[in-house]
Amino acid sequence: MAADAPRRRFGSLAPAGREGQREGGRGWYWPLIIIALLVAGAGANIGFMLVATGDATFAVEPNYYQKALHWDETMAQEARNAALGWSVTVAFVGAPQPGQVTLAARVNDRAGHAVRGAHVGVEAFHGARASQVLAATLSPDSTGGYAATLPLARPGLWELRLRVERGDEVFTRTLVQDLARVP
Repeated sequence: MAADAPRRRFGSLAPAGREGQREGGRGWYWPLIIIALLVAGAGANIGFMLVATGDATFAVEPNYYQKALHWDETMAQEARNAALGWSVTVAFVGAPQPGQVTLAARVNDRAGHAVRGAHVGVEAFHGARASQVLAATLSPDSTGGYAATLPLARPGLWELRLRVERGDEVFTRTLVQDLARVP
């Protein structure tokens, strides 16, 4: 090594001959990279949230946490359903207006007789549009069944959550029904 060559200090990144000079801003790049990564992560999460809440194909079960807390009550209701011995059958019937379908339901007791005088409610949603829930009350008809006209224009599988109440008796049933293309 030449005697007149500048010597580096141990651990210095400064080029030879610049030991006394301070690097302007060179140490500030790594915190900016970390901040940029954090901002990018937060931006991605906001983007995912907007997609999830803005698209009808994404759905979250309403009150899912409360339903989980009340799981014992759900199981007790299933036991009451079995004790009642009621059954529900549903059918989709074409309605006079395009894009609408009549949901016809029949509630039978254990002996197969129609359950009359009940209040029948339904929540219906298409499997591909679970965030768009339709609620309706079915009106009794002369045959002992219940019916309501709903705007069910999309063919495919529909989930129907029925609740039948007559006096103190409550019966619930969830059915999946295929709606063929209705003219």
